[in-house]
Amino acid sequence: MYRTIRRLGVVLAVALGLVAGAGAAAQAAVVNPVTPQSLCGLGYTVLDQDPIRHAETGVRLGTVYLLHSPMVGYGCTVTVKSAYAGALTRTQVYLAAQYLPTQTDDGDKLWAAGPTRAYVRGSCIIWGGFMADPSGTIHYHDRANPAIGGIGTCF
Repeated sequence: MYRTIRRLGVVLAVALGLVAGAGAAAQAAVVNPVTPQSLCGLGYTVLDQDPIRHAETGVRLGTVYLLHSPMVGYGCTVTVKSAYAGALTRTQVYLAAQYLPTQTDDGDKLWAAGPTRAYVRGSCIIWGGFMADPSGTIHYHDRANPAIGGIGTCF
């Protein structure tokens, strides 16, 4: 009797391990359907991008993008998730243009943060973003300048 119960326990443990492993593989296989252009809209092209990497492992978590529409003179920023896509994790993007209030999108996101937009023709901006892993640890983009918090770009 005890032998049968023990075998049943082993079979259940193996089955649960396989199901948990399949769930992790399914999470890793999730492809983010969002693109920077789909968020910013027609006429915007990518000018610059900067990866967000896990501070300890170096694994790419996402990318912060700067897009520009020369026709209307606006800049647009988005943070698109590579890791944890489809899972709610804190994700942020911002765009600070001269003489204008900083535009920020920050919160628990499934796929991306943004877009944030501002009129940038003939001015300089600071832009950037970050992502948090499921434990809540925040990871900044590679070129995040501690003095200004982001990347400076002039148009």
